[in-house]
Amino acid sequence: MNFNKCLKTQLYKMLISPVPVICAIMIFGLCCITNVYTDADGGKGYSVLTILLLRDPTEAVEGNSVVRENIIRAAMSSWLIMFSPVVCVLPFVKSVSAENSSLKRFEMQRSGKIAFAASRLVSAVLTSAAILCLGYGLFVIFTVIMFPSVMDTNSHSAAAVLHSMSIGCFYLSRMAGAFIIGALSALPAYIISVFSRNKYMMTCIPFMFFYFYNTLINRLSKGFSANVGKIVSLFSFNGIFRAIENGMTVYVILAAAVLMILAAIIGVSFLQRRYDCCE
Repeated sequence: MNFNKCLKTQLYKMLISPVPVICAIMIFGLCCITNVYTDADGGKGYSVLTILLLRDPTEAVEGNSVVRENIIRAAMSSWLIMFSPVVCVLPFVKSVSAENSSLKRFEMQRSGKIAFAASRLVSAVLTSAAILCLGYGLFVIFTVIMFPSVMDTNSHSAAAVLHSMSIGCFYLSRMAGAFIIGALSALPAYIISVFSRNKYMMTCIPFMFFYFYNTLINRLSKGFSANVGKIVSLFSFNGIFRAIENGMTVYVILAAAVLMILAAIIGVSFLQRRYDCCE
C-alpha cells in the first residue's frame, strides 16, 4: 500500500460520517454569533443575528459600517478563532480514537511507518482546512446575500475597507487565510495522536494551547510600541489574515509549511522508535 492509497484510506475514514458536515455548520454558527460591530456610543456589540433583527441592516449604524466586507473580516475572530481548533479536528479525532488496533497495525505494516504517518498528517490537515473553509465560505455567501457591499454604499471608503485590494482578491485572501488556519489547527491534535488515542487529550490540549498562545501574543503586542506591536500581532491566528492583506502571503505559507514539516518529523521519528504501533 503506497502513500496515495493510504491517504485515500485515511480520508475515507474521516469523511464517511456526517461529522464533517456538522462541524462546518458549527463553524457557520460561530460566525453568526460573533460580534462583528460595536456601537461607539453605547459600546454594545452586535452579531449578524442581532443585526438582522433590525429593520434595515444598512441603517443599523451611522457611516454604513455594517457592510459585508467588514462583517466577513470581523467574523473570523473571537469565538471562531477560539473554538475552530476543536471543531475542525473532530473528524480526525473520531477516526483516530475509533481505530481498530489490529487493522491499524496491518495498515502500518503494509504501507510503512513513514507513509502511514505522512498520510495521516496530510489527511488531518486537508480535512480540518476543508471544514473551516466550508463553514466560513457558507457564512461569506450568507453575508453577500443579506448585506450590501461597501462599493454599493460608500465607494469613497472602499480602498480603506478592502485594504486597497480588489473585491476578488479580498474574498480570495479570506478563504486562503481560513485554509491556513484550518490546516494549522490540525497539527497539535496530530502530534498528540502519535502518543495517545485519547480523544479528550486530542481536543482539550490543542484548545488550551491555542488559547494561551493567542493570549500571549495579544499581551506581547500591547507591551511593545505601536509599530513593533503590529508586527508581533501578525503571529496570532487572526494575524494570518492581516499578514495576507499586507502582501506577506508567501511568508505565511512558508511558516505554515515549516510547522507541518516539523509535525511530520515528530510523527515519523516517534513511530520509527516504537514497535507496538503506538498501542
